[in-house]
Amino acid sequence: MKATEIIEALRQKLSVPGGRHLYGVLGTYGRLDSFVKKLHHAKTTDGDPFPKPINVNRGILDAIPDDEFKQLAENEAKRPEPTAVHVAMAFERFLRANLTGKGILVLSNLEMLFAYHIELNLLRTLAADEDRVLLLLPGRRSRDRIIMFHEMDQGMPAPGAARQAGDYTLPTNLIAANHLWEIRE
Repeated sequence: MKATEIIEALRQKLSVPGGRHLYGVLGTYGRLDSFVKKLHHAKTTDGDPFPKPINVNRGILDAIPDDEFKQLAENEAKRPEPTAVHVAMAFERFLRANLTGKGILVLSNLEMLFAYHIELNLLRTLAADEDRVLLLLPGRRSRDRIIMFHEMDQGMPAPGAARQAGDYTLPTNLIAANHLWEIRE
């Protein structure tokens, strides 16, 4: 779909007063950046401009106190589980603090959630009624699943690289199929 078509479909979905309101836009990083520029110039059905995206990675890092973060970083190689738990708790604090029931929250830069395998169902649970969430997802549809970070180098893997492109997928039932659009322009 074109960005303008996605924005119009999103506006129609946002006009529904209740229910689940978790949406997603898929595309390359470049296409997502172009989409954000068009989205920022568009208006919601209430006549308000769409908000600028909030960087989830930055929000998570800001939610972890510096001394705690330093200790986590020092011990992560030996014990990655405590770091993942802290990232999950920081994400929940960040998300709850930003959901105000006053419109739509646009989230970008979710890489840490995937890197630490954070459970994403919190997004689905909290994005309801007046708390609406739009995720900007660097990914693409591939048959019956959403492959995240598909732009990762498809050529020679970096020395010591443990992951290949396509290792990260969006949970199947996280976002309803008619609430998920892919930019193809």
